[in-house]
Formats: sequence, C-alpha cells, structure tokens
Amino acid sequence: MNDNKRVLIVSPADSYLTWAFVKAFQALGFECISFNNRAGIYYSSQTVRRLFRIFPKLRFLKKLTMNKTNKKLVLLISKYRPFLVFGIKAESIYPETVEEIKKGGAKTVCLFEDPIDLWPIISRLAPAYDYFFSVDRVVLRRLRRELGLKNCFYMALATESMADPFANRQDKYDISFIGTYNNNLYSKREKYLTAIKDLGLNIWGTSGWSKTPLAKYFHGRSLGNQRLDIYSQSKIVVDINWDLMPAEFLSIRTFEAMGCGAMFMTDYAGKERKKIYVEGREIVLFKDENELREKVIYYLKHDKEREDIARAAYTKTAAKHTYIERVKQLLNTIENPSVTF
Repeated sequence: MNDNKRVLIVSPADSYLTWAFVKAFQALGFECISFNNRAGIYYSSQTVRRLFRIFPKLRFLKKLTMNKTNKKLVLLISKYRPFLVFGIKAESIYPETVEEIKKGGAKTVCLFEDPIDLWPIISRLAPAYDYFFSVDRVVLRRLRRELGLKNCFYMALATESMADPFANRQDKYDISFIGTYNNNLYSKREKYLTAIKDLGLNIWGTSGWSKTPLAKYFHGRSLGNQRLDIYSQSKIVVDINWDLMPAEFLSIRTFEAMGCGAMFMTDYAGKERKKIYVEGREIVLFKDENELREKVIYYLKHDKEREDIARAAYTKTAAKHTYIERVKQLLNTIENPSVTF
C-alpha cells in the first residue's frame, strides 16, 4: 500500500456511515477526514426542497449548489492530497469530478448503500470510479450484464465494534422495530406488526406510524445512536423488508441489532440472509405474519434458546461484520481486485 495514509470520505455529515468509516480508517492507522457532499440550504431545508418540487424553475439553484460542492471537493483534494477518496453514495458528485480526481493520482472508491430503485444514479456513477461497491448483488449483476463493468464489487453493510452486550444486560423491550412507514415501499410492515402488537411491540420510525392502528405502540423517531440503545435493551428485533423490486442485501438493522446482542428476526425476502447467517442458529426467519407471531411467542417463552441465538449472531458479527472489517476488504480489493468477497 502507498505510504500516503490520508483518506478523504465524501458523505453527508449527518450520515451514521460517515463517522463509522472515519473511525474504522483511523483505527487501522490512517489519517481520515470527511467532506459533506450535501452542504447548502437545498439539503438542509425540507421547505426549500418542497418549493423546488412546486416550482421546477427553481431547480437551477440546486445545480448551482452542486457545482459549488464539486469545485470545493476538487480544491480540498488538491490541498489534502489523499491517496484514497471514498464516496459513500455521494450522488451529488459528478462523474466528471471523479475523473478529474483520478487524474490527480488518488484512488476513487464508491460504496452505494441503496438498492436497484436508484438505478439511474447507480448506472451514471459506477463507470467513473476505480472501484464501485454495492450492498446489493442484484445491482452488481445488472452493472456487469448491461454495462459490462468489471470495477464492481459486493460489500455488505456492517456495525461498529461493540463491547460485550450481554454484560449486565437489561431487556426493557420484548419486541422492537425501527423503520420507515411507507405502504408503497413496505406493503407488509403494518400487517406483520399488527400480528404481534399484543406481544410487547415497540415501534420507532417516521411519523406515518402515528396515523395507523399501531399508533399507540409508536415512540417517535430514534435519533442519533438511540437505535443502538434500543437494540441493546431488546429481546427480539424484527425486520420487514421491501417487496417492491428484487433485492439481495441485508439491511443495516441486521448487523446493528446482532452487534447489540438482540435476537434478530426477519422475513425471507432476498437470499443474502442465509448466505451470511445460519438460520435457526444465528438468525430467525419467517415467511408470513402467522409464522412471525408463532416464532415470537416461542422465543419469548424460551429465554435460553433466544439468548443462544443472539450470542452466536453477536460472535459472528463482531468477528466478521464491523466497519473495520469492511475497510480491510476495501483495501484488499485495491491491492488485489481479482479477489471477491
């Protein structure tokens, strides 16, 4: 690896991934700073974005903001001179800017954490980078098949390294769910959660939950690292994935809940779950709301079995699925792109 140990991460300042990767690079001995690619009033004000939708002629202001952001990034790179520029999604950075960065000698990497629904953005960005990572194997197959790209690699999401979550554990919540309410993208969530509402259900997420029959189980948004505190005090964390389009990836909840010592239950959507975790030993899967209810009742009554699954999942997650391990994977891919993960 180059003696230059400087890394620049291009990602929104308020993204949990930004600081997780900064800390991971630093833990491995790199100097690492971040650049906010969503600076400016367009990104910071929902009111402004709403006005842009109502008055399309105002969109030129977004273009001006993006132009300014791209120029600031190029200037920062010319001064900081990193060996690696790592974009996390970084959809506001133009492919032309990435090409300019490459000419200056820096390696360029992008991790795109959204699935196939953002294909127009993915297909525009992926060819520009030296290395393009996706969390979704469906995306990778399409990039290779339709665009013929060979610079694309799989990288799962992860969790931060956690201290032993079982020491002095106090389970405040029987069942926890943290997620968006959107019946178009997640048509099964309300139905599935309704099936377990009387078993100790707790919901955090977007305000749409307050307008459903599940409103009394809704506790508002989980802000900052509150989600990790919730997982650390939960017996069971449930995940219900989208079924709008094909996808093969694990949500961030998978790794974070397991890293916090909760037993993780999720639907069968996608094949990736059974590739990474052993069903019944590290993860619990369900096919519909009836099986979800049956398994929740069973594992709430059988503490040792539930705790054994949670411990096994934590052990694997702590060893293989932290951001430090993802940074090692990224660096190994740069060293040897023929190796797949």
